[in-house]
Amino acid sequence: MSAALEVLDLATGYGDLRAVLDVNLRVETGTITVLLGRNGAGKTTTLRAIAGLNPTSSGRISLHGTDLAGMPAHQRARRGIGYVQEGKRVFKSRTVEENLLLGMYARPASNRARADASDLLDAAYTQFPILASRRRTPAAQLSGGQQQMLAIAQALAAEPTVLLLDEPSAGLAPSVVGEMLATIAQLRERGLAVLLVEQAMEFALALADRVVVIDLGRQVYAGAADEADVRQAVRDAYLGLAQAAAVAASPGGSPVESGEPTRAGWLRKWRRS
Repeated sequence: MSAALEVLDLATGYGDLRAVLDVNLRVETGTITVLLGRNGAGKTTTLRAIAGLNPTSSGRISLHGTDLAGMPAHQRARRGIGYVQEGKRVFKSRTVEENLLLGMYARPASNRARADASDLLDAAYTQFPILASRRRTPAAQLSGGQQQMLAIAQALAAEPTVLLLDEPSAGLAPSVVGEMLATIAQLRERGLAVLLVEQAMEFALALADRVVVIDLGRQVYAGAADEADVRQAVRDAYLGLAQAAAVAASPGGSPVESGEPTRAGWLRKWRRS
């Protein structure tokens, strides 16, 4: 299967500071790839580079086979990259419906001719019923969970083919996390290619098809979410041991500890919460 999004040997950062030195990943249509790592590992910087908000010093980013080198952020959005930034980035003084309408400006011209705004609003309200009941409410008056739903709905209003999600569960009440997990799982069913950045390992693994772990700006693990060594790789990264493990022999690692919840078990747990 060809990749909707492919990143090869990515290096990027902020001015003279190199925050990401070597990251490789691919996200296929209808799948969720999770990017994990501790604070400062380079996860958000990687997303910003893909979205065109950070310059790349080397490497290649391609969308459906097209090299995005030199393409500014607004053109990448029109090509099909949606980006939900960390921190519930919505227009707080605007109503729910105005936020959704603003999101539609990033649609490709061909999509604007195919579907009008009312159709897209209906689709958003069907997927997020709580937003329908608050369509005239300023975003600042929504709960944290509702603002996060609005941020996702706003990105989807541009009809992306690839969606970048930066820590969507951050700051949410436990009772809302299960709903957020179900929402992200539905995006896969819609055929989107999703690249998810998360600090909450079990939340992420409950959703993931593939996992990429980075530490200090370098990729230290990549594999299927159900591989036995994935949790050990994440633990090593969070404890700062991943760089040493990457230099060691070929990828392996300890199997999942006896009695540790399976991916399916965590998915059921979050959906019940």
